[in-house]
Amino acid sequence: MDVTVIGTGRMGSALVRRLANQGFTVYAWNRTRDKLKGLPARALDDVSQARGLVFIFVSDDDALNMVIKGISGDVIALAGTYSVAAIRALSTRLIGSNVGLLATPVIGGPGDVEKGSAIYLVGGAEVVYNKVKDVFDKLGTIIRLPTAESAMALKLAYNALLIGSMALLGEYVNLGRTYGVDNETLKDLLRRTAFKDIADKYLDRIISPKAPPSFTLSLAAKDVHYAVKSAGDAKTPMVVSSAVKALYELLSALGLGNEDYVRAGILELEGFGKNNAY
Repeated sequence: MDVTVIGTGRMGSALVRRLANQGFTVYAWNRTRDKLKGLPARALDDVSQARGLVFIFVSDDDALNMVIKGISGDVIALAGTYSVAAIRALSTRLIGSNVGLLATPVIGGPGDVEKGSAIYLVGGAEVVYNKVKDVFDKLGTIIRLPTAESAMALKLAYNALLIGSMALLGEYVNLGRTYGVDNETLKDLLRRTAFKDIADKYLDRIISPKAPPSFTLSLAAKDVHYAVKSAGDAKTPMVVSSAVKALYELLSALGLGNEDYVRAGILELEGFGKNNAY
């Protein structure tokens, strides 16, 4: 089956490589054509040339609305993170067409996508999913959801949980350090508790980052914004996530948007300063 990837940033590029390694014929389009160089895919001049199963990995609702207008293909798979309202609007637009729709947001980073260890939250009609199941079987772990909206809502809920947890982990480090607790003791405590796995995966990255971020603070702000917006549309309160949203948006406004999202809590000191935190 032909597969098209629309949007070849870090995640989209990783998906192209995964698909090609699994033997699929892959086509790709990106607004900035330089990002197509070196990828094992046939470059498309326009989204109207998309074919087969079409993964969309663009950055946000606005970019999604831009590319979807002229897109072609048999089944559209929304692999990026978008608001539930955007999914609902697209579902309505496709009623009566021959194009199937799935929401397929990804849990994991580019490395997970390329290795086949990512989790795909796949929401949509069973008849649509069955048309492309052979492709998803070679991508990673699949969790099926009944609708595209429910898949995207679960992705937003997960991201809000993860992003909020990173902010609190940074504040844990800040408070401990303020009162003389060294980094090794901060790590040791968490590794003896229910937070062991989180400490092993994220604490060094928070305290002493060594690699460029695969997911930035500004992107995290966008995702929490969509989570809070989607909850508000359904009249479901997200009080804690609203506070996390405000923190990430403020840090982005202070020029820290390109930092690793896991460092938000620890960057409070840099962004606000000890004497002006409140």
